[in-house]
Amino acid sequence: MNRLKTIIYHEYMMDIRGKGFWIATFLMPVLVLGFGMFIGFLAQDSDALTNTVSPTAPGPHDDLSGMQIVGMLCGMFLTLFVMVYGAQIFNKVKNEKTNRIVEIIVASVPGRDMMLAKVISVGLVGLTQLLLWGLLIGLMIMVLYLFAPISIPIGEIFNLDALKALMWAIIYFIGGYVFYGSMFAAVGALTDKNNENQEYMTILTFILLGSFYIGMFAVDNQDSMLTTWCNYIPLTSPTVAVVGAISGSLSLLQSLISVAVLYASALTTLSFAGKIYTSALLLKGKKFSPKDIVTFLRSK
Repeated sequence: MNRLKTIIYHEYMMDIRGKGFWIATFLMPVLVLGFGMFIGFLAQDSDALTNTVSPTAPGPHDDLSGMQIVGMLCGMFLTLFVMVYGAQIFNKVKNEKTNRIVEIIVASVPGRDMMLAKVISVGLVGLTQLLLWGLLIGLMIMVLYLFAPISIPIGEIFNLDALKALMWAIIYFIGGYVFYGSMFAAVGALTDKNNENQEYMTILTFILLGSFYIGMFAVDNQDSMLTTWCNYIPLTSPTVAVVGAISGSLSLLQSLISVAVLYASALTTLSFAGKIYTSALLLKGKKFSPKDIVTFLRSK
């Protein structure tokens, strides 16, 4: 355990000390704000954009509750987070395959620990970045409040429904990130050829996008057969079941079953990914067949 903590700390500090981390941290809020202002400017002369970005525009979202919208936003956030930081895990593992130093490291550190450290450290880097963005946004709100006093509904932010929504969002976020993050690590270890890397990344991206769009569908179709099944499938439950758990359309028992299936699947995927990572990391320039992958999964 101490060895794992040391690797996580090293990976984490190496990432946050990089210039790219701080450039993205301070530049992203500016880009988001600028993009929002640009869309607002274009929407003045575009009915299509106005109907898209205006919360008062008529449409099917008028029938949605506040908690349904919160659940949808949580699913969208998880998808974007996994796509961005999952790609970082993938690149880290792929770069290790081409680095001869890893041959020395794996002699003293189990491959599973190395893979798990990457999943955890990249997640911590992402959460650190989100925390800094939150602080910057909070600072901007404070400045706005000082120069143009606005009413902040503190009671609405810290009510029981909001705390319940936060709890479910965190639970599904952790399970979904570990589930997908371990898959990104596994496919990063499968090959060091760029064309094959892109094929694996494309598959994972389509799975994530499919989960994202099913989550959007589930917001106002909670009783459909597709939504019911996707609540318990780990590929989709982080973006689908979180809507039902937060909005209350899923009972507590149904939500707990969904979470149990997600975490069991995440731990299983993490174990399998660790076997693939350990077996394939040092095999450079080889294209693995399905039979090879099955052999990796059967290894101890």
